[in-house]
Amino acid sequence: MKLDRLRSLLVGLLFVFSPLPVRAADAKPTLNGVVSAEDGSPVVKATVFIYTAAPKRGVSSRCPFCYLDCTKHSQTDATGHFKIESLDPALVFQLLVVARDRESKLVSKVDPSAGEAKIMLNPLGPGALNPKMQIAGLIIGEDGKPIAGAVISAEGAQQGSSGHWGGVTRFVDPMAVTDDDGHFLLICRDQVDAIHATVEGRGFAKRWVELKPGRDHLVRVEEGVTVTGRVVRMGKPIQDVVIGLTTSDRKAGQMLRCDEIASDKEGRFLVPNVTPEREFVLYATMASLKGLGALPTKTLTTGKSGTTWDAGAMPVQPGFRLAGRVLLSDHKPIPEGIRLFLGRENAWDHSEAPLSEKGDFEFTDVPGGPVGLNVRIKGYKCSKRNPSLDWLNGGIVGTVDRDISNLTILLEPGQWRFNGEEEQDMSTERPEGGDRQPSTKPLRGAKL
Repeated sequence: MKLDRLRSLLVGLLFVFSPLPVRAADAKPTLNGVVSAEDGSPVVKATVFIYTAAPKRGVSSRCPFCYLDCTKHSQTDATGHFKIESLDPALVFQLLVVARDRESKLVSKVDPSAGEAKIMLNPLGPGALNPKMQIAGLIIGEDGKPIAGAVISAEGAQQGSSGHWGGVTRFVDPMAVTDDDGHFLLICRDQVDAIHATVEGRGFAKRWVELKPGRDHLVRVEEGVTVTGRVVRMGKPIQDVVIGLTTSDRKAGQMLRCDEIASDKEGRFLVPNVTPEREFVLYATMASLKGLGALPTKTLTTGKSGTTWDAGAMPVQPGFRLAGRVLLSDHKPIPEGIRLFLGRENAWDHSEAPLSEKGDFEFTDVPGGPVGLNVRIKGYKCSKRNPSLDWLNGGIVGTVDRDISNLTILLEPGQWRFNGEEEQDMSTERPEGGDRQPSTKPLRGAKL
């Protein structure tokens, strides 16, 4: 479904099902705000966009760009003030603020009823005057027209053979936003060979780009693919099931995630602008299905831009029970307030369970598949006596394919290992079977 047709359909549905005149208490509010410089002086002619929206409570069945309010914007006056009128009182908003010679800014969770929004914009850094420190570019759509309001987010930096991922603000501006003509500018703060960034925005699919300082870049984006389906249980639709999509490839510079969408009263969900010709895992969050069962993941490969991938009816199935105990090898009680973290290895989803003083825990409605279990207690680490030990990251990993009622996770005194930073005495050791990340093997507990 093309974007214009999708918008027309949404507008038509809103018109058909529009409510009766609202009461005064339900009147649509006005968002008032002021944009200032770092010294408190007003920023004149800054443009403030309603970039995305979300419900104040729960998860929406629409994408965050698809609300009618997301078409609204305003410009600051001589005092730096702006106002955007007649907004949905049930929503909170993410604002995009753009001004000449200023760094663009995204401001999240803005509630018009909370009072005046105060926004400060920083000036462009000194690197803006050095062409060798600039990354300039133009974002265009499939029709060749410039895309305004596209967000370019720096995720990684390359210096020779060394790659840096996450927290790259010491190398480059964290973000840039295209102007009305589709142009953007990132300023490097340190000498780098390339910046790895994502490009996303309203009406097109998210993608990765490699950007090099001192060069101009032309980046073409596509509408993407619409992924749809219907969640059912015993043949009946289920509302408010939260659906997510993440690429099967989790490597830095390749992984992409889509905004989570909730199913409507007919059990249907629609995720627009999914990156074309990539393999994704479609999943439902455990929290949204609590007490109802579990939805098996579905792997799909999206087609060309402009196409639709229909998952059809997706039946909820009984989930598994995972219970057991976390024990300390020195027999001390579990400190108060400790929680066990369960993350699904092939879905961007997790759950948490409190530990009792004796270390007892329980998860219900766990979908089948590989999971990771992590618990942090100061001064302790996962023992090598755990057969499902993740020797590289320090937690427990394995596949859940049945109810497990007596899983024992043994911790011993020591420092937690993370990201391959192993103890020296482990450098020549190999775990049972030689597998340091046994995520595809059945989850097993320690034998005491």
